[in-house]
Amino acid sequence: MQSLENLQKVLIIGSGPTEIGHETELDSATVQILTGFKKHGVRTLVIDNNPFSVALEEIQPTNMYIQAVTTANVRHILEKDQPDALLATLGGLQGIRIAQELLENGDLGRYGVRLLGMPATTLRQINNPAALNATLKDIHEPVIEAQVVQTADEALGLVEAIGFPLIVKPVAPRVDTNRTICENVDEMLTALNQGFQQSRFDQCTLERSVVGYKEIEMVALRDVADTEILIGGLEDVDPIGIHSGDSIAVTPPQTLTDREYQDLRDATFRMASELGIVGVLHVNFALNPANQHFYVTKVAPYFTRGVTLAARTVGYPISLVTGALLLGQRLVDVKLPSAFTKQTAIMEPTNDHVSVRIPLWPFQEVPDADQHLNTVMKAVGSTIGIGRSVEEAMLKSVRSSQFSPRDVLPSVSQLTDGEMISQLIHPLANRILVLIEALRRGYSPEELSELTKIDPFYFVKLQHLLTIEREIMDNPRDVDTLRRARYYGFGDGMIARIWQTDTATIRQLSAQAQIQPTYKMIEPTAGEFPEDLSGYYSTFEYENESQPLGDRTALVLGRGGNQLGPNSAAEYFTTEMLKQLKRAGYHTILMNTNPNAIGVAPEFSDKQYVDPIQLGDVLNVIHVEHPDIVIVPGNRHYLTRELKKLPLNLHVLPPDQETGEPAPKEATIGVSLFVHRQQKIAVGVMDMIAPGMNKALSQVTAFRMPAELPKAKRVNLVELAKQAVSERQVTGMVQVLFAPKGDTKQLEVVGVRPTRLTEMAFLSKVTGINWVRMLTRQHIGTLDDAELAKISVDINSTRVALMNAAFPFRQLHVLNRPGSTDQEVGATIAFGSSEALTLTNLSDTAELDQIINRTI
Repeated sequence: MQSLENLQKVLIIGSGPTEIGHETELDSATVQILTGFKKHGVRTLVIDNNPFSVALEEIQPTNMYIQAVTTANVRHILEKDQPDALLATLGGLQGIRIAQELLENGDLGRYGVRLLGMPATTLRQINNPAALNATLKDIHEPVIEAQVVQTADEALGLVEAIGFPLIVKPVAPRVDTNRTICENVDEMLTALNQGFQQSRFDQCTLERSVVGYKEIEMVALRDVADTEILIGGLEDVDPIGIHSGDSIAVTPPQTLTDREYQDLRDATFRMASELGIVGVLHVNFALNPANQHFYVTKVAPYFTRGVTLAARTVGYPISLVTGALLLGQRLVDVKLPSAFTKQTAIMEPTNDHVSVRIPLWPFQEVPDADQHLNTVMKAVGSTIGIGRSVEEAMLKSVRSSQFSPRDVLPSVSQLTDGEMISQLIHPLANRILVLIEALRRGYSPEELSELTKIDPFYFVKLQHLLTIEREIMDNPRDVDTLRRARYYGFGDGMIARIWQTDTATIRQLSAQAQIQPTYKMIEPTAGEFPEDLSGYYSTFEYENESQPLGDRTALVLGRGGNQLGPNSAAEYFTTEMLKQLKRAGYHTILMNTNPNAIGVAPEFSDKQYVDPIQLGDVLNVIHVEHPDIVIVPGNRHYLTRELKKLPLNLHVLPPDQETGEPAPKEATIGVSLFVHRQQKIAVGVMDMIAPGMNKALSQVTAFRMPAELPKAKRVNLVELAKQAVSERQVTGMVQVLFAPKGDTKQLEVVGVRPTRLTEMAFLSKVTGINWVRMLTRQHIGTLDDAELAKISVDINSTRVALMNAAFPFRQLHVLNRPGSTDQEVGATIAFGSSEALTLTNLSDTAELDQIINRTI
C-alpha cells in the first residue's frame, strides 16, 4: 500500500442511478466518508449522474462532476484535476470495473494517482475468478474450482469433469446480478451466450454447484497496520441457489456452531490480510451443513447492502471509520463520536438483539418478469425488523414488507397443495407467506427443510408464531394473551383482525393492562458500556432506554423499503427535509425500516426508530416523544387519515401526488412554480417526453429543461401557469401541465398537480436552489417573504439539462421497452448545449449515456 501522506485531493467514483443490486446505501456511505475527508482537510471530488444523490448536495459545485459514470469521464477528470488518489469502492461493482480499466490502460500510473482501499494487485483480481482463486489457494482458503472459457466448445469439453448442476458466471460482469445454475447442456449454452455478452472480457467461468449449502456473509474492517475487527455475520435463510439479495437475512447468524462462526471469521481476516484491504471487506461463504466444510463464493472489498445491514443493526459507524482508515489512520487511533463510551474504533460489536431483513420485489409493477427466485437478483429493496427474538424480528420485518395499511398480512390459503409444494421447491416472491401456510397445513419443520434446504430452526420459529396466533384466536381480549402476542411482534392491527375489533379497542385494552412498548438502544456493546446512541427499536420488556428528545421536535415517517416508482427520489426528499428541519432548530426523529436509507445516518437525524410504519407503532413513538410536528409521506393515505383524527400538528410531505385534478391523458410541457402566499416563482419550463410513439402522461419518463420553445413562448406559458394556480388557490411546489389543443400547435392548460418527487430533485440540481428545503420551510413557517422575493430563476438558460428514467428491465431479463413512471428504478441527469442533447430515442439509458458522453 502506497503512503497516504500529503493526500490533498481525492476523486470518488459515485454509484450512478439506483438499480437492482444497489439502492441508496452507496450514496449514504459517500456522504459520510466525504464529510470525514473534509474534516481532515482533504478536498473531495465526486463524479455521479444520479439526480437523487444526496452526496452531490454536500459538496461545492467546483468539486462536482454531474456526468455519466464511465471510464472515459473518470479518465478526463484525472487528467484535468490531477487528484492524488482515487476511491472506487463507493461506486460498487461499477466503480471497481472502472478502476480496473484505468489500471489496465496505465492511466493511474500516467497521472500518478494512488488507489485507496486496496493495492493494484488486488484490484486486478476482483471479478477475475481464476486469479482470485489462485491467491486464495495460496493461503489455503477453500474455493470452488472455476474454469474460464471463451467459447461454448471449450465449455462442452469441461462438462464431464465438472458435472451437473454447474454454475455459469461472466468474468468481470457489468452488474452484480449474474450467476446461472445449469442442470443440462441446453441451459448451459443459453447461460454462456448471455454471460459472454455481460462479460467485459467475453469470458465465463464454469464451476461446480453448491446449491443447497447455507449462505453466510461476513463483514470486516482492516487498517494499514493489519488490525482487523469483525463488524458482524449475516445468515441467509434461503440456501445457495437463491441470490443473497433475494434471501431473508438474519443477523447475528442463528444456526452456526461457535466453531463454524470462528472459522469463517478467521478466514475473512486471512483474506483481508492477504489482499491488503484497507477499509471494509464483505465475504460470502457456502457452508455444507452436513460436515461444516465451507467454500469462499464471493469477495467484495467495497460497500454493499450487506455491509450496510451489518453496520446498521449493531450501531457501529462503519462509513465514518472506513473514511479514516482510507486516509491511513489505524483502528486504535480513530476517534468515535462522543456518543460512544469507548472512544476508539477498535471494538468488535456484540448483539443483544436480532435483525431480520426481507427483500421487496418489483413484480407488481413488472408482472411479465419471471417471479421465481434464483441466482439472479430481482429484489429492488428490503425492510428490516429488530427484536429480542427471531420471532419478533421476523414478524416485524414481514409486517413492514407487506405495506398493508391496516397492519394485516395477506393470505395464500387459496393455493392448492400441489401449487404450494411447487412454490416450496421453486420459490416465488411470496416465499415467507408460503412457508407459513405450509406449517398451517401440518407440514413438519423437518419435511419443509428437506423440500427447501432451509434450516429447521427457522421453521420451528415460524411454528411458534402460529402457536401464538392460535392462542390469540382462542382467547379473545385476554390480557395475558395480548401481552404475549405483543412481545413476539404481533401488531395492533393483526390482533384486532383476529379478535374482530378495531385498533382503538386493542390500544385501550393495552393501556388498561399497562402493556406498553419499551425501547432498546441499537448499540455495539450489548449494554456493556453506557452508550448514548440514537437508534432504537421497540419490544415489550421492563426497562425503557428511550427518553424524549425535548422541546421543538419533529417526527418524520419514512416510506419504508425501496420499491419501483419515485422511492429513490423520496429518499432524497426525506434527507433534505431532515437537514432543513435541523437548520430550523428542530430535534429530528426518523421512523423507517429501510436498512439502506440515507436519512437514518446520525448526520441527518437526531434519533431513529426502526419499527414498522404502521398506525399502532407510530402512535407508540408519538406517546414517547410528544413531537411538535409529525410529517407523514403522501403515499400513506390510511395513516394520514387516522392521524388527522388526533390533535397533532400533522404535515403531509412529500405531498400526496394524487391530490388535485384528475390527471390528463397526456401532457407535453410542464411549468413548475413555487407558490407562497401571493408570490409565484417560475422554477422551470420543461419538455415532458414519452419515448417512442407513446404520449400518455404515465409514459413521460424524460424531461428536458428549458423546453425547446422560443423565449417569448416560455414567458407566455409561465404567465398562463400563474393564472391557473391563482384560479385553483394551490400553494407549494406546483406543476402546471400543458398539451396541444386539438390538432393545433397551440398549448393549453390540461392539469395542475403537486410537482413529482423525481422532478423536484431534477429542478433542485438544475437551478442550484434546493426546492425540497424551500417546501419544508413553507410547511414549518420559516420561509422569509423578503428572501423569497429575491429568488430569480433563468427559465431561458442556454445550458440544457436532461433527466431520463432508468428501468430494471435488462436485469429482470424482460423485453426492453419504454417504461412507465411506476416502473422507474432510478434516473440519470446530464447537462449540455441545446444543439448537443438531441433527444432522438430515450427508451434506452445506455444509448442516452452515449449521446451525453459525446457532448459533455
